[in-house]
Amino acid sequence: MGKAIKEWFDEAGARQKAQLLVLRSIIMATVPDAVEALKWGQPCYSRNGLFCYLQRSKAYVTLGFQKGAIMHDPQHALHGDGRQMRHITFNANDEVDGTLCVNLIKEAINLD
Repeated sequence: MGKAIKEWFDEAGARQKAQLLVLRSIIMATVPDAVEALKWGQPCYSRNGLFCYLQRSKAYVTLGFQKGAIMHDPQHALHGDGRQMRHITFNANDEVDGTLCVNLIKEAINLD
């Protein structure tokens, strides 16, 4: 993890930081050759192209997918109405659903 990305995680509140680090761990374990870079003020993950990103706000954290609009999402977990991007959010009291995240990341990689 580069210095700028570490600082981004460190700026989050304790609960958000924990959630974001879990999400980062899931991304890196699922796609070990992913390239992590700070773009548009948030960590972005790419292999052939950008496939997902992390985002935070005061109320929740987000795992977003660049090609989310065309991803297979049988649980209807992804939200958004943009042309391409979709995301899943976790509020402060939510546990990160690791299985769901792994499945979505794998789907994103299949489209990468």
